[in-house]
Parts: sequence; structure tokens; C-alpha cells
Amino acid sequence: MIQRPPLTICFVWHMHQPDYKDQLTGRYLMPWVRLHAVKDYLDMVTLLADFPNIRQTFNLVPSLVEQIEDYSQPGIWDRHQAVTLQEAWTPEDKQFILERFFDAHPQRMIPRVRGYSQLLDRRNQTGTGLDALEAFSETEFADLTAMFHLCWFDPQWVEEDSTLSALCQQGGNFTLAQRTYILEAQRKLTAKILPTYRAFQESGQIEITTTPYYHPILPLLLDTQCAQVGKPDIHLPRHRFQSEADARTHLEKALAHYQKTFGCQPAGIWPSEQAISPAVLKLFNEYGLQWTLSSEGNLARSLGIHWERDNDGQYRNIQALAAPYEYAGVRLLFRHLTLSDLIGFNYAHQEPAVAAQDCYQRLKQIQWQMAHHPEVPHPVVTIALDGENCWEAYELDGIPFLRTLYQLLSEDPTLNVSRVQDYFAQTPAHAVQSLPYLHTGSWIDSDLHIWIGDPLKNTAWDLLFEARQALAQAAETKAPAPEVLAQAWEELYIAQGSDWFWWYGEPHHSGQDSLFDAQFRLHLQNIYTLLGQPVPPALLQPIASKGKGAASGQGTPPAGIIRPTVDGSYTSLAEWEGAGHLDLSLGDGAMHRGDRLVSALHYGMDEDWVYLRVDLQRDLLKPDHRLVVYACTPGKPRLNSPVRFKLSPAQAHAVPPTQRYLYAYEIQAAHLQAASHTVSVAEAVSDHLWVDRPDVQVSIALGDVLELALPFDALGVEPGEVLGLALAVVEQEVVVTFAPHPALLEVSRPLAEEIPAQPIHPLPKAFYTESV
Repeated sequence: MIQRPPLTICFVWHMHQPDYKDQLTGRYLMPWVRLHAVKDYLDMVTLLADFPNIRQTFNLVPSLVEQIEDYSQPGIWDRHQAVTLQEAWTPEDKQFILERFFDAHPQRMIPRVRGYSQLLDRRNQTGTGLDALEAFSETEFADLTAMFHLCWFDPQWVEEDSTLSALCQQGGNFTLAQRTYILEAQRKLTAKILPTYRAFQESGQIEITTTPYYHPILPLLLDTQCAQVGKPDIHLPRHRFQSEADARTHLEKALAHYQKTFGCQPAGIWPSEQAISPAVLKLFNEYGLQWTLSSEGNLARSLGIHWERDNDGQYRNIQALAAPYEYAGVRLLFRHLTLSDLIGFNYAHQEPAVAAQDCYQRLKQIQWQMAHHPEVPHPVVTIALDGENCWEAYELDGIPFLRTLYQLLSEDPTLNVSRVQDYFAQTPAHAVQSLPYLHTGSWIDSDLHIWIGDPLKNTAWDLLFEARQALAQAAETKAPAPEVLAQAWEELYIAQGSDWFWWYGEPHHSGQDSLFDAQFRLHLQNIYTLLGQPVPPALLQPIASKGKGAASGQGTPPAGIIRPTVDGSYTSLAEWEGAGHLDLSLGDGAMHRGDRLVSALHYGMDEDWVYLRVDLQRDLLKPDHRLVVYACTPGKPRLNSPVRFKLSPAQAHAVPPTQRYLYAYEIQAAHLQAASHTVSVAEAVSDHLWVDRPDVQVSIALGDVLELALPFDALGVEPGEVLGLALAVVEQEVVVTFAPHPALLEVSRPLAEEIPAQPIHPLPKAFYTESV
């Protein structure tokens, strides 16, 4: 009988927030470091005291550590604190309170404070305009400032502090003294974070890693053109940004700050957004960093393989992911995407014990699989993810889930929950596989498009380039005083952080995009101000568009006629320019999912055809996957039928409204892994039934992407009429993804006067579809 070999599990928790500080005033423009400090950073490590056999790795971004240090000191650091300690409020203050003092999970966090949900309900009815201010009394504005800060405390700290516990049950009439106590309790907890981490590292239970100082995307900082490696058709900024000097500065500052904070040098480094490239790893090696990590997609593209999964999401070729690697003298682990995303997105919606048991059983399944792969003598599962944002959706901030999981792992002698540096110390060199090629990409889609390529992102890169040019020229003249010049360089490094580019353009939307935009431009404005130069007019105008479509769930609508060639490849950079775009890899809030088969949908039209480009994560593709396009003609009377595939159990609690719509046509693409994929068309008939339409011509091509062309005429769409579209991913007759939400994508068939005078790109020979 084959025995399960010992299996190492490496948890790596990434703690990161953008740098919210205005360096010239010392004030913070957003409060998120302070709030996560009392909700996530401390309890995540102190929990391990009850589980001595659980050893873990924590990544603390240096700019986050710097902000924690600030908030550990007395003082008013952000507007939220200042407003909380006022005794009277202007109308502007009150609007700010109604807009920003409900920023917490409405089901998990807000109900922890008695009376808070009722105020939220009232705010949702009244809105936040000036006319809404009369709906709240002066006392209630004071209550809101207290309740907001109370709900952000981890339940553990409320339970241990009888005063906080009583305040959570008070229900209203919070005094200034009580509000002061709340903020001081936050400061005291924040002050414990760094000493606690250092003590746990010195005890050997945790390992602390670092990141380039202000969390830049290091491959792009070295050369923005490297974005073409993962996405050859990407539109790059006007200026090519290249600065090895800046990349080195971020690393040198990170290592110096780590030494000062923790009294030693880090063994490992978390590359910002797990973005790696050959040049980046060579730098890591030069600075003595022994190991790093990235995500499984980058490994697949480095090895030239696809991940094969069964119906439960288990990898059939797990041996490739369970092995350690080396490139340019730096050792690498690649994270297990499914397990990481289950913790990040799915387990919050299950009972903690059920979720923990599921995670444990998946690990045991991997252990059993590795018994058949002696070529990997020291198998490892790397679970690496954001260590703060996901817990808001969990019961009691995730502690019941983690306690149950850690107990299960502690009681299993065949599982070794290890720090990464300990795993590598115990793994002989011959067991570490050398990578002859390393792919350039991040954990999202194995490319860098989240931070470059969108017009708004590119605008930000060009403004950054121009500010650096101005700064470099001023440095050559030696006109500014050295301390002023150093301050200006610091503003530049802050502006190179990944978060500004994350929120610009598609696909991410924070609900406060204008604030992120203002902060980015402020840092660049400060450079010119420090240099005594006029601020360029472009920095005085918002970059971020107020009309970003993802707020409505519809992404970016088409901007005009397109004429792509349906060949399944990136034929040219311009062929999809002007198309609509919908990102499908999003999770909740600031988080991004990596387990979606379809990462993005591009769509548009000319006078005769609707064009769809489906960007696939090919390594997630299974034999029984189907992509199904649904179409209807809103407002036009005709027979329509419902989606004819079942719901997945995970969807039962939140079915997108668009999945409940009735549709006129259904276009299925199947056998996507086969050499000859198929497409079929069905039309809605009476009694909510469907009938095959093999006569409808559809053009399809699958290569790097899946491209489809649907004829307006066959779908009964006249010039000037609108066609509504939705996309489903179906697996074993079950819908696993349905988008968009909450409204359909829309394309309008152009009128004659809207058609530009240019030749039509010929389509490949369309064929008559056959039923699947």
C-alpha cells in the first residue's frame, strides 16, 4: 500500500496598504492602515500562540510598517480621527460622515455595534446630500463617529476590553470622552503590532519578509515594455519608463528599514503583486535575498504547461506545482491558486468548521497524489494571499475558521506547517528544480495589464515619467538644497507604488477612485512644488473618469465601430480598439480573483456583425467547459426563454439578476480543449423552450483567445436597435460564472449614417453550426 509522504504547507500572509500620507503636511488622506491595525495585523500573529506547531510567514510592506509606526504615536493623523473628536460639525463635515462612516461590511461588521444598522438603513433611504442632514440629530452624528470606529475592532479585542464591550452595546449618546477612549484604544493596539511581530520572529514561530519599499511593480519600473511579454497586444504609454536606479532604491530602502525594525536581514521577499521577471530575480540575488514567490500561472507559462483540474478543482499535474524551483540564484515557490482563493473568497460564505475541514481534506488529497510522484521528494503547498481584506466577510473576522483549520493541521503528524526559509533549509539543493526560463507576469492573468495598458493607467505612467525627468534635470543643476531634493525623490518613489495604477481605469473600482487619483497627482505636484517649478496643468485636472462603467457592473461600453479579424489571435494592436470591455476576474472590493476561466470579455460591432473576444486562462480549461452567449432584444416583443443550465450550490445565495432574464438566442462554444471545437445556436420558442438553429451562421476561432462573430440579421436586429448580451461559463450542465451584473452588455447596430467609409475586414469563411 502506498503511504502518503510528509507534506509541507507554507502559509504566507501579505499585509499591505497604499501609502496614504501627504509627506508635506504629515496628514493621512485615508484611515485604512489604522483601521486594519486594530482588526487584522495583531490578531493574525497572536493567534499562533495557541498553536506552537503552526509556523508561518508574514510579509509586511515597508511603507505599511512606516504608517503603523506613525499611528502608534499620539496625535491626529487623519480626517476621520479629527471629525470624531469634534463637538460640532459643519454641513461639509456631516456630509463626510454620512458618506464615509459606513465604510464597513454591512452584514459582518456593522451589526456588532448596537444601533449602527438602523442608522445605516436611514442613511440608505436619505442619501448623503445636504437635504439628508436634517434626518440626523447632532447626537447621531457623534454616534456615527463612535460606531464606525468600534465596528473595526477585531471581536477579540472587544471581548478582552470591558469598556469597549460596553460601548458596543451602548446604542447611542456617545460622549467626547468615550470617543477619545475609542481612538486611544486603537493607538495602543497599533503600538503593540511591530514589537509582537519581532518577538514571534525571534521565537522562530514566524518569518517576516519584505517588499520593495513603496510596493512598486518592479518589472515595470525596470522597463515598461516588459508588459508585452505577457500581453503582446497591450497599448503602452507614450514614454518608455526605465529606471534600474529607482528599483534599486526601493530595495535598498526596504532592507535598511527591515534591519532597523527587526534587527536582522530578511531571507525572503514578496515581489509586489507577485510580479516577477528575469531582471527582477537577478536584482534579488544581488541584494542577498534567498527566496521569493509568485503565482501558479507564471510557473505554468515558465514551464510551457497548462494546469489540469478535475471537477473538484484538484490538479491532475500537481507535482509541477508542489516542487521548489530556482532561477538566477534565487529559490522560488509558486502559490496554489485554488486553495489561496478559497480562503480569500469562498470560505467566508460557509460555516467555519465546514470550510476548515474542506481545506484540510484538499491538503490531504494533495498529499495522497504526491505519493505517486517520488521525483518530487520534498513536496510543498504554498498558500499565499492578502492577510487582511478577506476577513471582513468572515464570521468573527475569520478567527473561528483559522482556529479550526490550525487545530486540524496541528493534530496531523504527517503535515508540516512551516516557515518558507525553514522549508528551503531542509530541502537539499538537488531537490530544487532549475528553471531555464522565467515568465514575466503577476498573479493576475500572468501579465501586467492591471497596472499598465488602460488609457488612464498610461496617462499616469506618462505623468510619472515627466515628473522624473524634471526631477533628474533639477538634480543635475544642484539648485535645490540636498534635503529638498531628497524629499522630492521620496515623493517620486511613493508615486511609483502599484496601488495608484491598480485603481486607474478598468477593471478595479474602489468607490473612492477620485481620492486615489488626487493622492497620486498630489505626490507629483509636490515634486514640482519642492523644485520651485510651476505645476503642469495636466496634474491639476483629475485623471480618473467619473463615468467608469464598472460601478454599474458593465465595464467600459463600446466607443465606436470595430472590424477585427476572427482568427483567435492578437492580429494587431488596433483591431479591438474602441471595443467594450468587461473584467471577469474581480472578487469583492479591492480583491481580485485568479480562479476565473474567463478573465475578460471584449465586445463591439460593425454594421453587420457583433464581435466578442473572450480572454481565457487556458490552464484552467477543462474538457467539459462550455462558453455560452445569451442575447435578447430589450423592448422588442418576441418569444424568450430562460437560461437552461442549473445553478451551482455556491451561487444559490446570490444569483445575478441577469441570469434570471429571458433570452432570444443561445450560442454555445464547446469542446474547447479538442482540436475541433464546435459552436451551436438555439432560439427561444413558446413555453420557455429552445429549438436548435443550425442555419444561423456564426464565425468562431480559438487560439490565444476565443473570438466570435454573430450576425445581426440572423438575430433579428435592425439598424438602430439594441442587442443585450450576457456570458455564462458552464461546467457539467452547471453555471459556474454568469456576467455581467446587474445589467446586460448592450451593442447598438449602427445606422447607415454612423458607418465610416472604410473597407470591411474579411471574416474567415463562416460555417453552418451543428448542434452540440
